[in-house]
Order: sequence, then structure tokens, then C-alpha cells
Amino acid sequence: MSKLGNAAVAATRALANAKRFPLVLYKGILRLHYGLPKEMRMIGDQYIKNEFRRHKNVSPEQAVIFLKEWKEYSVVLSKQLSNRGIAKGMLGVNLNSTLLDSLQEGQLWQLYNLKLEAEKPKK
Repeated sequence: MSKLGNAAVAATRALANAKRFPLVLYKGILRLHYGLPKEMRMIGDQYIKNEFRRHKNVSPEQAVIFLKEWKEYSVVLSKQLSNRGIAKGMLGVNLNSTLLDSLQEGQLWQLYNLKLEAEKPKK
């Protein structure tokens, strides 16, 4: 096969992988959630399902930002669920004031409701 043919095949594979990336990321995060306590897993699973559904038809620019943030979440959660992370006994990260200031009002309400749900006493 010629160099041009090889480049075309490589480009086609890269495009196919890029199209599958959101689904692979989504399923990977759901698998990571198996390591969470039951209540956190239920909240996390529902949250990610809703977020991916809401962002299904966004612009390519928004999709890149959305996927980048979820990829970062999966990396952080993966580290926290590793043996060394579990030994520290901490899940999640603190939000800095710059990030909080950049959130829209609806996002702040969503974050607040998530906090309330996470702090509910166990039944």
C-alpha cells in the first residue's frame, strides 16, 4: 500500500476512534463507579447519564470541553480508587474559588443540590 493509502487508513481509524471516544469514556466512568459506596454510585451514575444525555447535540467546541472535563474526572477517580488512594480514604476534590466563580447560576444550584443529596443521612 502506498504512503498516501497508509495515511488515509490511519486518518480513518483516528476518526472512528474519535467518534467512539465519548461512549468509551462514558462506559469507563460507569465502571469506575462500581468502586464507590452504593449511595455515591447511584448519584454518580444518574448524574453522568443525565449530563451525557444533555450534551449529546452540543457544538464540537463544547463537546471538546465537556469530554476533557469528564476525562479529568475519570483520571482523578481512578487514582482515588487505586490501592494507594483507598488507603488515604478520600474521594473527590475540593473546588477552588476560581472554578466556583466561573459557574453559572444553574450550575451552582445543581452543585448545591448534589451536596445536599450527598450529605443526607444514610437510611
